Amino acid sequence: MARQDKNDFEFILYLYNEFVSKHRSIGKEARVYWHILDMYIKLGLSKKSQGAEQKYAQKLIAIIREAVVDWNTHLLILKGEEGEKEYRQNMESYIERLYKLGYDEKSIMELIIKKLKLNYGNDN
Repeated sequence: MARQDKNDFEFILYLYNEFVSKHRSIGKEARVYWHILDMYIKLGLSKKSQGAEQKYAQKLIAIIREAVVDWNTHLLILKGEEGEKEYRQNMESYIERLYKLGYDEKSIMELIIKKLKLNYGNDN
């Protein structure tokens, strides 16, 4: 049963990440993934034992909905392993650009902290 739960989360993440990725490249047509995720909540996560998956999927739907309403879909970030991979690549590229621009270590650390707070929030 735990394996099924893992697969449910993977499919939820897949749909969300496809929405974000496709929206970045093709725009509004990517909304089909949003619709599929919404239908998956209703049809594929209808069992009581899938409560955690359903809540997570609903959270992602709410994030998408808020971004669409506020015209901020370009600010959505990938979730899960894909999100971590993209985050690492973005940060490595950012740090490399700062070094090329001639910033010292202290300035780079300050700019990294600022970027993290602005782009990924501050849970402190």
